[in-house]
Amino acid sequence: MAQQSIFGASRTVYWPGEYADLVNMLKGQDSSNNGVHAPMYRYNTGAIIFAAILGLTHQRERDVGSQRQEISTDTFESHRFGAASLASFLLLIPLIGTGDVEFLRPEREEELIRKFERYAAGGLEYLRGAMSRSSDSSGQSVIRAEVQHAMTMQPRIPPFLEEEDLHI
Repeated sequence: MAQQSIFGASRTVYWPGEYADLVNMLKGQDSSNNGVHAPMYRYNTGAIIFAAILGLTHQRERDVGSQRQEISTDTFESHRFGAASLASFLLLIPLIGTGDVEFLRPEREEELIRKFERYAAGGLEYLRGAMSRSSDSSGQSVIRAEVQHAMTMQPRIPPFLEEEDLHI
């Protein structure tokens, strides 16, 4: 049975090419794509999702800029985290960040993706700063600290999910 696409059409997700070294680091590679340490992610899709989560948790957004790399939404849909397509994160991250359920309307897909890109770019910018303050060139200690930070954060409840508004 063919999987239904989350998006109405294939779209392009951009991320800042100036951070390709960080994306490679998350994949355990150096700038020549040689394996140098245990990877956190196998593909760019996982690394970009992680960056967007960093952007979301640290409330960091920025423009992607003109030097950009691209990944199609079809690629995100074909990559998985457990049983979930990584494309679901393209929806969830902007939704959680803004609390705007209107982002889920089909006519706002482009806007939703651009918001995701802003979080990913902000997360990569944040990661660059964190890496510059660390003596660990593999990034493992920085990543470990960020995962621990994310796991101990108080969840931010979007206004549309506040208890008094739920009628179940």
